[in-house]
Amino acid sequence: MQTETYDYLLQWTSELHEIIAERLEQAITPDTDQRSRWLMEYIAKHERELASTVRRYREQAGKAESRTWLYEHIGEDVPPNSRWELGFEGKTFDQISEQVFELHDQLIEVYTSMSGRAPIPAAIELMENMLTLEEGATRLLAEQSGRLNDL
Repeated sequence: MQTETYDYLLQWTSELHEIIAERLEQAITPDTDQRSRWLMEYIAKHERELASTVRRYREQAGKAESRTWLYEHIGEDVPPNSRWELGFEGKTFDQISEQVFELHDQLIEVYTSMSGRAPIPAAIELMENMLTLEEGATRLLAEQSGRLNDL
């Protein structure tokens, strides 16, 4: 990932959520066990909603914050990149959950870092809003996954 501006970071985040949804949907086969199917369907829907919300944040962001340059390079371990296997085929319920939460934890780390490094108040607010969104979405995902796991 080569982030240039905060706007690009939001675009990248939205695209990442879409990619996660697509990969989950692609992994569902007739052989997928019911619990894993339900989990993948739920997470895919959740990721599409997140992508849509991030697009709205991006559209509503002012020019000052969206055009502000990121001064810190975001590491190469940020998903998705060539070292990440972003596939869910043949994985168990627990493996799917673990991979999705790992991705969300990485996003939370990115927005935590960026909110602390934003050079202008509007960019700080935008990054804090994105951090709150990602943390809330991850909590909701954890709650719902736990409920599915109980079935």
